[in-house]
Amino acid sequence: MQDELCCNSNFEAIGSTRMTGHYPAATKSDIQFGRQLKMIKIHGRKTSANVQPVIWCLDELGVDYERLDVGGPFGGTDTPEFLGMNPLGLVPVLEEDGQAISEAVTILRYLMRRFGGHPSDPMAAAQIEKWADMSRQHIYVPLIPTIFIQMVRVTAEDRNGAAVAQAEAALKQAMAIFEANIKGPFFGGDALNLVDYQVGGLLYRYYELDFDRADLPQLKAYYDRLCERKAYQENIMIDFSAMKVPGA
Repeated sequence: MQDELCCNSNFEAIGSTRMTGHYPAATKSDIQFGRQLKMIKIHGRKTSANVQPVIWCLDELGVDYERLDVGGPFGGTDTPEFLGMNPLGLVPVLEEDGQAISEAVTILRYLMRRFGGHPSDPMAAAQIEKWADMSRQHIYVPLIPTIFIQMVRVTAEDRNGAAVAQAEAALKQAMAIFEANIKGPFFGGDALNLVDYQVGGLLYRYYELDFDRADLPQLKAYYDRLCERKAYQENIMIDFSAMKVPGA
């Protein structure tokens, strides 16, 4: 899907750049081998459901970055420079030291491995990553490309009710499974991990949209805990009403 959503042209600009946090101190090996920590750039508008988990993660990890408004009403995804970083022309793209990474889950994996204490043991890492991959397919796909688009970017008259109903049923099942596997304050226990950023980053839209949701009290309590976090408030809890087309 091109740039995840196609915003209306009068959507309010959030600001062209953003910097926050700090890099962890360079390690002894960084100094020994002359490696320098470069400023990370995130290409993508702050209202994108794919960009939001990435900048939330960066803020939670305390990593300096610059965000560039790209995509939606800002355009810029069809330039030779951007297509050189992501031939699909989609946001987000992470740019660092002359290299680029696309795909939100891939970027989150990179950030967690580099800054966030992602397990070094392959099996332990795979146990987390399987949930991130499953949630992308079974939570993100019915929620954003179907329910969100149909409720926000399509008029009520033109809405595909059958597609929404099918997505609602799939989402109820997936969210019930997710809720049953929450292990503590956060998905994996006491600390945020890759899955929290992937799924938690979608929950504001999940709860703000008016559709048929399952009654999942533990999921709601999990969401309420995320809502208490400053970085979550600043990066995820962003009003999307201006993205609605007339008659939606």
